[in-house]
Amino acid sequence: MEKQHWSEVTQQNTQDIADIKSDIKTIKDNHLHHIELDMCRQRKAMEKLDNRIWWVLGLLVVSTVIGVIEHGI
Repeated sequence: MEKQHWSEVTQQNTQDIADIKSDIKTIKDNHLHHIELDMCRQRKAMEKLDNRIWWVLGLLVVSTVIGVIEHGI
C-alpha cells in the first residue's frame, strides 16, 4: 500500500510539473509579445524625436546663416 501511495504522489507531481511548465511557457510567450509591441512603439517614438531634432537643427542653421547674411559679419 505504501508503494501505491508513492506512485500516486509521483503521478500527481509529474502532472503538476507539466502544468507549471505549460503555465511558464504561456507567461513567457505572452510577456515576450508585449515586449515586442513596446519595442515597436519605442522605435516609432524615437523616429519622431529624431525628425524633430533634425528640424530644430535645420532651423538653427538657417537662422544663423540669415543673421550672418543680414548683418554682414
